[in-house]
Amino acid sequence: MLMWFLAFLVTLVIICGTIFVRKNFWIFFSRNATTNPFKIASSTDGSKRAKSETRCQARRDEVLKESLAEDKVPPQLDAIVIGSGIGGLAAAALLAKAGKKVLVLEQHDQAGGCCHTFVDKGFEFDVGIHYIGEMAEGSLTRVLVDEISNGGIEWVKLEHVLDTVVIGDSANQVKYPVGSGQDEFKNMLIGQFPSDKEAIVQFFALVDRLKSVAFGYVVLKLLPLWFSRFLIRSGLAVKIFPPLAYSTRTVAEVLDELTPNEELKSVITYLFGDYGTPPSQAPVTLHCMLINHFKKGGYYPVGGASEIAYRIIPTIEAAGGKVLMRAKVVEILVDEGGRAVGVRAKKGHLSYEITAPLVISDAGIYNTIDLLPKSQAQRSRLANLGSKLQHGMGYFSMFVGLEGTAAELGLKAENFWPYQEAMKQPVPLMFVSFPSAKDPTFNNRYPGKSTCTIITVTPYEWFQEWAEQRVTHRDDDYKSVKETIAEQMWRQVLQLFPNLEGRRVYCEVGTPLSNCYYLNAPRGEIYGADHNTARFGLEAVAEMRPGTDVPGLYLTGQDVLTCGFSGALFGGVLCASEVLGRNIMGDLMAARKRMRKKQD
Repeated sequence: MLMWFLAFLVTLVIICGTIFVRKNFWIFFSRNATTNPFKIASSTDGSKRAKSETRCQARRDEVLKESLAEDKVPPQLDAIVIGSGIGGLAAAALLAKAGKKVLVLEQHDQAGGCCHTFVDKGFEFDVGIHYIGEMAEGSLTRVLVDEISNGGIEWVKLEHVLDTVVIGDSANQVKYPVGSGQDEFKNMLIGQFPSDKEAIVQFFALVDRLKSVAFGYVVLKLLPLWFSRFLIRSGLAVKIFPPLAYSTRTVAEVLDELTPNEELKSVITYLFGDYGTPPSQAPVTLHCMLINHFKKGGYYPVGGASEIAYRIIPTIEAAGGKVLMRAKVVEILVDEGGRAVGVRAKKGHLSYEITAPLVISDAGIYNTIDLLPKSQAQRSRLANLGSKLQHGMGYFSMFVGLEGTAAELGLKAENFWPYQEAMKQPVPLMFVSFPSAKDPTFNNRYPGKSTCTIITVTPYEWFQEWAEQRVTHRDDDYKSVKETIAEQMWRQVLQLFPNLEGRRVYCEVGTPLSNCYYLNAPRGEIYGADHNTARFGLEAVAEMRPGTDVPGLYLTGQDVLTCGFSGALFGGVLCASEVLGRNIMGDLMAARKRMRKKQD
């Protein structure tokens, strides 16, 4: 009898243990094979169809600008996504490919978040997509984008010299061209700074060692939080995955140990403009991830950034979902048990309550906290996490329309990063790019014209006094400040491109307050929570996860993983993984393997 009881007890322990492990460690045991979003491969001829299509603006507007209305909300939703940035669209599309009906709500008048474009006075401008790495045919990012867009987005590779760092004024300008290729950046630096060769070699050895650190971050976000905390506090996380040890070391700290050469440090760290945190505060892991991201060059969507949302939305709609604009979510609805059950959205004076068993926020951690009922937010882990982090820096953008084609003006598909000492800014770096030279269709669509985009990091506090004034109706003092900064920036550009003198026929300027309005960014940031060492401390990494302690509420986008297109995109992958309870990264790698085998 005792033996039977012991056998029963052992069997019970095994069953309960198996259930516990499969429930908590689903990253290793996907729950349901039918939820694999890549079980049926997407068509690979979507980009061919896109090439043959006649561009119809009316049709594009139907997809990208469909407004919220009661009769457009699908019944029996599986999930609601707040925000249509790439993080929100990716999560929604992956859920749709797994058979879920998803509604995406966007507060702006067109879809895409930082992937949207605007047209004014005969010029088209991309507001946030300037170049994307790791988009070569067969790369993991490319396979993912092809899957969620049905292969509909065509990509063009940019110039071999992707970035040029410029130091000094017009009389003493030194240019440092950064070419794409495994060792191009390193070799250029050795050629320009031969006496610092050993320091350069050591730094790029670290870049190579840290190329897989993102994998460690992903695992900490997908394992149960209690288990991730155990691995971190016990020291096992770093012992198992040594690159994680660098997460709280700043870029400046590492470089200071290698070289006293300030100009060399400036050239190595120019990419901090792509995440907005100064080298003295940014983790070296993030910076090395970005260098690796662009090693094989940069890519740009043919037809402009609006192609991204335009090609992904049909995937969401094919499963019965919708993407609706002018729908400002003002509250996440929570039931008596504390579970997220829907949202309250406003369009003008109209208010809509829309329910669904799951709510996914692509609005950023700070906006998400504000959308929760106050008592619920205060009890949530999110509020505690938000207090440990800080808002990213604001951004100032200048959109310039030029008379003349890229060929006539000598413009190439590359970026320039001048350090703008004359502006006396806390972070004196500027980004200059010519989107019209990157898109091979631009000249056909806008003949005889070119565009220039100029961006710099700008403190929100410079413009805070005008925050309560209406957009496009702010007073003359506000206009004077932004025009003064814009003209300083344009003079800096003319030092680089004197042939553009007299070619400017259009100019629109966006301040951090513009980002507050159009992107719903609380303090004008475009990269979400600041990418400093506090955010990349391992406990914060583990807590900045798609799953929350509010049942039914999930996060996606830049605040889940890292900033930028690819960071937000894979934030969507992690979110869909958590919702579906399966390792979608594993599914994606399997899909890429099948694709390569098919091509062979």
